[in-house]
Amino acid sequence: MSDHIDKESTPPATESEGNTPLLSASPAPKKVQEYRLKDIQWRDTRTGTRRNVKIVTQNENGPCPLIALTNVLTLSTNFTIPSKRTTTDEELLGLLANHLLLRTEPPSAPAEEGSVPAEHDVNAVLSLLPTLSKGLDVDLQFSHIYDFAVTPAFMLFRAFGVDLVHGWVVDPESHVAGILMEECRNSYDAAVEFIFAADELSGGQVVGGSVGRELSEAQNRTVARAIELNEWMNSNATQLTDCGLHSLGTMLPEGHLCVLFRNNHFSTLYRRGTGELYLLCTDDVVAGDERIVWETLSDVRQNGARFLDSMFRPIGRETTEDYVCESSGASEQIDEDYALALRLHEEERGKGLQVRQMDRMPPGMDAGGLYGVPVVTREGEGRLAKAIYRSESDENFSRRMTDAFLPHEAAAAKQKKKTSNADRCIIC
Repeated sequence: MSDHIDKESTPPATESEGNTPLLSASPAPKKVQEYRLKDIQWRDTRTGTRRNVKIVTQNENGPCPLIALTNVLTLSTNFTIPSKRTTTDEELLGLLANHLLLRTEPPSAPAEEGSVPAEHDVNAVLSLLPTLSKGLDVDLQFSHIYDFAVTPAFMLFRAFGVDLVHGWVVDPESHVAGILMEECRNSYDAAVEFIFAADELSGGQVVGGSVGRELSEAQNRTVARAIELNEWMNSNATQLTDCGLHSLGTMLPEGHLCVLFRNNHFSTLYRRGTGELYLLCTDDVVAGDERIVWETLSDVRQNGARFLDSMFRPIGRETTEDYVCESSGASEQIDEDYALALRLHEEERGKGLQVRQMDRMPPGMDAGGLYGVPVVTREGEGRLAKAIYRSESDENFSRRMTDAFLPHEAAAAKQKKKTSNADRCIIC
């Protein structure tokens, strides 16, 4: 999109040749993202002692990778955030950079798998840090909770010694597991491309459910497999399966903190005991309420989720060091109502994020079909084979879609970005 200048605010045009700039304007200051901090009590998994820590809360969708990584490091290492009420993305990125440099091994240290990053890798990781405040591009693999395509985003978490996991795991005994392995290499990105390609081949049978066109026996088999895969992905729209939930509860070490990728979102996940999984509540709406710190992760749709305080006590209970007693019915009802209000707020926020993605669809595509994946309309059939979609922030989502379907506009946008830091002037 070209720059728009209000005619009423610009000097009148002249007929002078050479287009000499008459007025220079300073570059617009970079918008700094600010996040509220929340004080919680935490029993250190390394020492067993209790300490007060500050966690970062989230006020929009974009910075969830930055917030999740920061909070995992705050709870599991000596990483600390300055004691104040708010922080910014620039401050957090600086703290992360310093923490990474302190983890770097001396050049003479032997390299071991899973160890801290070597010195020659640090610059590459540091160059990726700014993307944490905008969103990351990941491609999960359906076979295991630890399986992701080895991308720069995945390596960034590894460089900090933080596990990135997911729960969108297929049952290895199911028929869909064979489809994912044979047709999609167990890759989410490849699965989306396979479904889109089969939908184009069939004239809309896979996603749109239309009658479609006549196909050969081999083509009909491909389309049938794509339909089955599409139905499986829609039935697991929360990006968490029963198989994946069980794997998270049994395969993660006890007392382990990690980053969970689910619902196109990065969260701080803690396994406290056998099968006990908890999500750190980082929504800005509860930043000032110390009662709500954790949320249980006990089923794929979170229908039975409960909110807990920093000591993992369900809200609605009063506690001393020696015993736990039920609070009055009125107080418990207030807390339950508060938890319901919070859940409704999160659901509405999720709907809003989905609407924003719909609004930014490129020509030839429409929202619907697979969870979080755009559906290609008939006008966009010719572009199906080039479809690219990955779970990431709205900005990166729009950029990748533009690169795939509107190459000329993408090239223009990149050229505009190169000159955005230069002084801008009004031409007359």
